[in-house]
Amino acid sequence: MHRSVFAVVALAVSLVLAGCSPGGVDESPGSPSPSVSVPAPPSSVDAEMDALYAEAESVFLRSLELRYRYELHGDFSGFPSELNEVLADPYLSWNRQLYEFYQEKKWSSPEGAKPVVVVRPYPGVTREGSDVALQACMDTRPVAVMDTNGQLMSEGILGYLELYFKRFDGQLKLFYGTTSEVEECPLS
Repeated sequence: MHRSVFAVVALAVSLVLAGCSPGGVDESPGSPSPSVSVPAPPSSVDAEMDALYAEAESVFLRSLELRYRYELHGDFSGFPSELNEVLADPYLSWNRQLYEFYQEKKWSSPEGAKPVVVVRPYPGVTREGSDVALQACMDTRPVAVMDTNGQLMSEGILGYLELYFKRFDGQLKLFYGTTSEVEECPLS
């Protein structure tokens, strides 16, 4: 019984840390800057596309900083309105639901804990009219999630993310993403 409860909690926490979608877990993360390793993308003759990838990465990392306010630090003073600037539906709605989940549980992580994130361009891949896609790995295993009594609720997962961005009213926003639990990051 305890093992199944732990599995459900681990899944819920991975959904919260990554977002959720019908095909997997969504990845659009919240306050300290995430640990990021970004290898140089393959050389491209298309400087415009390189700029679009860089903009998408910036949008994704900003969404993580904002999400970490509540996912890591337990700041439930309100859903970060700034997420409206970097996320669009359905991803924005998923994050609002995840905020409400975390708010209800009052979970947070120990001071200084943060996921390790690796981000790369995902050339040639589109979804629902996306302008650009990124792939990422997010290792939340170093981020213990604790309840208000300090009890361990989850040790996290290693997730592979596919992230899709397009322009809404001139602003590039993350609007769709999936996460699959993996044994090893395929981007390493």
